[in-house]
Amino acid sequence: MPQPSAFPVMEHMTVKQIRAYLGKKRSIIVPLGVIEQHGYHLPLNTDALIAAGVGRQIGKRTGLLVAPVMYESFSGGGLPGTINISPATMSLVVSDLLVSLVSQGFRNFYLFLCHGGSENARALDNALQLLLRNNPAFARVMIALLPIWKLGSRDVGWGKALKEGDWHAGWLETSMVMALAPELVRMEDLELDPPALLKLQIEHPDNYQRAEKIVNDPFVIPRMTQKPEIRVGVMGYPERASAATGRKVIADIVKSAAAHIRRLEKKADGRYKEIPFTPEPLILK
Repeated sequence: MPQPSAFPVMEHMTVKQIRAYLGKKRSIIVPLGVIEQHGYHLPLNTDALIAAGVGRQIGKRTGLLVAPVMYESFSGGGLPGTINISPATMSLVVSDLLVSLVSQGFRNFYLFLCHGGSENARALDNALQLLLRNNPAFARVMIALLPIWKLGSRDVGWGKALKEGDWHAGWLETSMVMALAPELVRMEDLELDPPALLKLQIEHPDNYQRAEKIVNDPFVIPRMTQKPEIRVGVMGYPERASAATGRKVIADIVKSAAAHIRRLEKKADGRYKEIPFTPEPLILK
């Protein structure tokens, strides 16, 4: 049975190999995923599978080390199999992961984010900014957050899917899993939530939530939960998926990510310089 390539996948390498790598390069790709509902036709590890599979292809293209994929994250979903950790805990785990890698000598981090939950993304962005602000060990460290939906051509992958409301477990993600791990796709089990509910979620990915208040007053904080009538958890058009589409999308994302990383690698000199800054709108108005 063929053994997996030792490079550039960190978990398959030895201490000696990591030490040799750090003697030449200080950059690393960190894939971020989640374990969550993806309908009846896709596995729970869809986002993590894409993060690891595509992240490794980006690593091979750029010659950069790829860290183990992170599975722990906040989904917001509540269907069986979904594992939620709070956004705050997720951000602490990522921060500790980076602190550990910085202590070993890594200096340029490319966080390859493949889970698009809004609460999760906000917490991660805040955590990374605070890490750079408060931890002196990061004085010469560059952190780049690369969401998968911001990579690639506008008319091929996410750019095309988002225009159609294909947010989650639709043709895009299904096609990518067909290309990466076809044995895990169960199209014979494909089901969708009722048309009206599916349409609502296609219109906005956070429409899977419902808000409740004990008193409907603007000062009262709402309790947000998943709509109980959601039974499948698909937001999009998975029936349009194909392995050929998946391969095309992945190639486009890898090309885009690799080009961006190469540009950053050429410019990253470990020195922070002031850039234009525009504060967020006042919250006191």
